Amino acid sequence: MSPPAADSVAPQALPEGAKPTAKQPVWRRAEVRWGAGVMALAGLIRLLFWQVYQPTPFGDTAAYLRLAKVVAGLSLRGYDGTRTPGYPAFLALVGEDPHRVWLGQTVLGLLITLGIYWVCWRLSRNAPLAAGVAGMYSLLPGQLFFEAALLTETLTTFFVVGCLVVLLALQLSPTESSAAVWAALLGLSASLAGLTRPLFFVLPAILLPFVWFSGAAGGRTRWVRSAAFSLAPILLLGSWLGFIHSKYGMLSPTVMGGYSLVQHTGAFFEYLPDEAAPIRDTYLRYREAQIAARGTQTNAIWDAIPELSRASGLGFYDLSREMQRLSLWLIREHPELYGRSVAEGWVAFWKAPIYWDLSAFSSVPLRTGMALYASFTRGILILFNLAFLMLCAGALAIGQVRRALVRHAAVLAGTAMVLGISIAQTLLDHGDNPRFLIPLQMVVVMVVVLTVEAYVANRAA
Repeated sequence: MSPPAADSVAPQALPEGAKPTAKQPVWRRAEVRWGAGVMALAGLIRLLFWQVYQPTPFGDTAAYLRLAKVVAGLSLRGYDGTRTPGYPAFLALVGEDPHRVWLGQTVLGLLITLGIYWVCWRLSRNAPLAAGVAGMYSLLPGQLFFEAALLTETLTTFFVVGCLVVLLALQLSPTESSAAVWAALLGLSASLAGLTRPLFFVLPAILLPFVWFSGAAGGRTRWVRSAAFSLAPILLLGSWLGFIHSKYGMLSPTVMGGYSLVQHTGAFFEYLPDEAAPIRDTYLRYREAQIAARGTQTNAIWDAIPELSRASGLGFYDLSREMQRLSLWLIREHPELYGRSVAEGWVAFWKAPIYWDLSAFSSVPLRTGMALYASFTRGILILFNLAFLMLCAGALAIGQVRRALVRHAAVLAGTAMVLGISIAQTLLDHGDNPRFLIPLQMVVVMVVVLTVEAYVANRAA
C-alpha cells in the first residue's frame, strides 16, 4: 500500500461573482518574498559570523587533511582506510586552507537553508512557517558553528537535506523518465552522505521503500525507479566496500570498526579470558586512567592503540580485527552489558551538542553572550527532540497523530531516517554519540513542525 502523500493543496474556489485576476509576477508571490527574506537573513548572519569567528580544527581534522592530500592526487594509493573519502574529496576540491573550507561550507549552509525552505513550503503551503523553520538553521549555534569547523557535519547535512529535496521532487514528478532521473539523484545523494559519514551507509536501505511507493504505482514504473535509485549505492558504496575488503580484509566502510566496538565493550573488558591478557590488561590501565581523568572510559581506546599494538605484536589493521573479534565475543557472552551501553548511547544521541571554540571570540562580552544564547537554543533543540520522540510514540497509539505524521511521505521518510540512524549509531559505537545527530537535527525540527501543522490542518478540516 502506498503511503499517503498530500504534498499539494487544491486551489481555493473564488468568491461568488469574483473575477480571476491576472497572474502575479514571480517576485510578488508570497513564497518568493519569504524565501528571499530568509536567504537574505542567512547571508547577513554568515557575513557577521565571518567578522567575529574563525575556522576551527578538531581532533579528527588532521586525519581528513592528510587524506585530502592523497585524494588530490586522483588516486587511492596511500589511502589508509581510516576515514571514508567523501570529506577528504571535498577538502581536496575546495583547498585545504581553513578559510577556503569555511567559505565552501558557508555556501553549503546557504543551500541547506534554501532546501529546508522549499521542502517546508511545498508541504505546508505556508511561506512564513517555512521561512521560520529555514531561518532556524542559521540561528542555531549547534548548526551554524559547524560551518566553521573542519569536520564532516555540514557536508553530511547538505546531502541529508538534499535527500528530502530530491525525494519530494520525485514524488511530484509527472513522467516516468523524470521520476527515474530524480530517483537516480536521490540514490547519489544518499550514497554521498554515506561516503562522507560511514554511519549513513544505511541511508539507501532506509529510503528504498519510499522510492518504491513514490509516484506512479505501476509495476514496471516502480522497478525502473528503484533500479535508477540503486545504481549509485551499488557503484559508489559497493566499490568502496570492495576497496576496503580487498586491501585490508575488512567488510566495513572503514578500518576503524574494531576500535569503535571497544567504545561499548571496553566498559566490561575485564571479562576477557586470560588468553587475551596482554590486550585486556593493557586496555584496562588506559581505561582506569581515562575514568580518573574524565569520569568515563569513552575514547580511552584511541590513546591505548600504540601500546596495545606493542603488547599484542599486531599492526594497526590486525589489531582492529582482533579488537573486533574480542568485542564480539564479549557481546555474545554478556549481552545485558552491551544492551545497557547501547541504551545509554541512544539516549545520548538526543542531547543536541554544540561544537565550537569560544576562545575564537576576541570580545569577552560577546563570548559571554554567545554562551548564554547557545545554552538557550540547545534547550530548545532538546525540546524538539523530545517532541519528535513523543510524536513517534503517539503515532503508534493515536490515530490523529498517526495520520498527521504520514500525511506527507517526505516527512515520514525523514522520520525513518532519524530513527534508523539513531539505532545504527548506538549499535556500532559508544563514543561521541550526540555529535551523530547533528546532520539530522534540522530533519527532526522539520518533522515536528510539519507534523503539528498537518495535525492542526486535519483538525480544522
